[in-house]
Amino acid sequence: MVPRLESFFKPKTIGVVGASRNTTKIGHAALKNLLISDYECKIYPINPKEKEILGVKCYKKVTQIPGEIDLVLVSVPAKIVPQIIRDCKQKKVKNVIIISSGFSEVGNHELEEELKAILEKSNMRVLGPNVMGYKNASDGLDASFVYGRARQGNLSLISQSGALGIGMIHLANHEFVGISKIIGVGNKIDIDDDDLIDYFAQDSDTKVVGLYIEAVKDGRKFMNSIKRCKKPVLVVKAGKSIAGARATASHTGSMAGSDKIYEAAIKQAGGIRCRDIVELFDMARALAGQPPAQGNRIGIITNGGGLGILLTDACEANGLVVPKLSFKTYKKIDKILPDIVKPNNPVDLTGDAGFYRYEASTRALLEDPNIDGIIVASVHGGYARPVEFTGAILKMIRGRKLHEEYKKPILATWIGGKEFEDLVWDLKSAGVPIYPSSWRLARSMMALYLEGERLKREKEAG
Repeated sequence: MVPRLESFFKPKTIGVVGASRNTTKIGHAALKNLLISDYECKIYPINPKEKEILGVKCYKKVTQIPGEIDLVLVSVPAKIVPQIIRDCKQKKVKNVIIISSGFSEVGNHELEEELKAILEKSNMRVLGPNVMGYKNASDGLDASFVYGRARQGNLSLISQSGALGIGMIHLANHEFVGISKIIGVGNKIDIDDDDLIDYFAQDSDTKVVGLYIEAVKDGRKFMNSIKRCKKPVLVVKAGKSIAGARATASHTGSMAGSDKIYEAAIKQAGGIRCRDIVELFDMARALAGQPPAQGNRIGIITNGGGLGILLTDACEANGLVVPKLSFKTYKKIDKILPDIVKPNNPVDLTGDAGFYRYEASTRALLEDPNIDGIIVASVHGGYARPVEFTGAILKMIRGRKLHEEYKKPILATWIGGKEFEDLVWDLKSAGVPIYPSSWRLARSMMALYLEGERLKREKEAG
């Protein structure tokens, strides 16, 4: 099943049914996205009323296209879709994306069942209906109708909501989170979440898998796909409340199911439940760029005692511990700090802390075998220059790569205004995981700890 999806994500020939000269039509946008993609393949517009669209020869039917077809995008009224799928089946098209809506999500279950019946005894894989398509940023292919190019990276996203999937692209770009692939699954008459997890598990361009789901059709297959995946799997499951479950039913025509069952299944399979999309991106940034934590013991470095307390509370609330410093580490840090303060965890560098204190104390915690992960925090207190805080982190992570050398994650947080925000952009663009709140940081560190525990279980199981 996974090898079959290789021609889905990396097609050599693509047809667009419903391609149009009308710039307001989805078929026009889908064809244009394909044409401007930095990806080499043959593209065939299909429209019985046109001879050419956007300078490309047009065909009247799928069956008239010469040679094999790896992928067909369908954007026509719902009532016409079954005949198009019959034509694709006759032509032995390998993969189809049904962008068209108007099926079970609006109560038209009979038309959707007709599509399923056509697919029986066929090797054709179908995505949708009611989908945006996908964007393959790793290979430069845009097989969707939506505007927006994803920043290239190693997070692959699966979204049951097309509109939310589109929003994820722009949010990821804003947050400097790189995307490998993003795909909408819609009503899932064939290609399902578990198929895609299996594919991304073997995709060399993917390091982290993220999902937004409202309901899954086969819970056992879904859980087993997460179990099989040797990469972090982050899951946002919507429909937790009674009102949310009702909204899910009206959105995709699916029943949300018991949230407690989903919670237990995701945890048992080794996935990590996220509360929303922002948290998914927070965790993905940490998991993609930092080593997993080997334990839950966290060292905190800050120039403000209040922020250190908030971070401690947030860590403890998320299953992490903030232990006392060992005697050896205490002595190292005591030499770094001014006389007015004594070492502790959190390590309070005091308000005038500059580059040296941040860099030297972070190294001391990295060398401590009783510390599994490090948080470096800064408050714009009016004494120290924030550029020294960011400079120290950049040197540790980008320059010396101390997080890799010691196999311990380093996360950062900040409280301040515009001067800090400008520097944060530098950190984010360099791939440094930095967060604007203690809670968001603690949740991301928790994800690194959970991933470390998953890898340990995997190793023990052989």
